[in-house]
Amino acid sequence: MKKFLILLLCLAFIIGVGIRIWYVNKDVELPPVHTFKMGEEVAIEDNIFLDDFENMDGYTVTVNNAEIISYDAYLAKYEYQDDPDNPLFAEDDFLFPEMVYDVEVTIKNTNKTDNPREHSGINFINYYLIGTDFELQISDQLYRVANPDLETGLTDGFRLRPETEMDFRLPFYFSPSAIVGPIQVKDITSDQVYLVVSLYPIVNQILVES
Repeated sequence: MKKFLILLLCLAFIIGVGIRIWYVNKDVELPPVHTFKMGEEVAIEDNIFLDDFENMDGYTVTVNNAEIISYDAYLAKYEYQDDPDNPLFAEDDFLFPEMVYDVEVTIKNTNKTDNPREHSGINFINYYLIGTDFELQISDQLYRVANPDLETGLTDGFRLRPETEMDFRLPFYFSPSAIVGPIQVKDITSDQVYLVVSLYPIVNQILVES
C-alpha cells in the first residue's frame, strides 16, 4: 500500500510539472523562420542571436559551397602541416574532429559608411549547423587552419569596410566514434542541414548541401 501511494504521488508530481510547463509556454510565440538556398544572399538586417547590442545591419551572408571530409583530408586541403610535438588535438581529446563539414561563406558589408556602434559586425562564435536531432559547432583550431590570414580568432567579432566582402571557411566538426553523442556521416547526408545566421526576431537559416 505504501509503495502504491508513493507511486501515485510521483505520478501526480509528474503530471503537475507537465501542466505547469504547458501553462508557462502556451502563450509563447516562436519567431518566424526564413529559409534560403545556397547561393542566395541573406541580409541580416536588424536580427540578432542573443544580445541586444549586436548590430549586423547592412551585412549579408552567402553560402557558396560545402563538403564533408575527414580531419586528415581537411588539413591536406589547406596545406597545414601538424606539429607532432605540439599537435592541434591530442589523440584522446574528446573534441577531436574526426569529420569536418567545411562550409565556405561570403560575408558582405553593404553599408556605404562605417557604423559608429562599437559592436557592429559579425561574430562566427554564434554560427552553427542544425539538423533534425543534431547540432554542429565550429572548431576554433580548424577555423584558424582554414583562415590563416585573419588577425582575429573565432571568438572575436570582426568588421568589414563599407561596400566590401570577404570569403571565410567555417569548419563544423563531428565524431562518429565519440562515446557521447556520436554523429554518423549518414545522419547528416540523409537529413536537411541548415546554417543558422540569426535567431531573433526572425530565424534566418540557409539550407546547406554537400
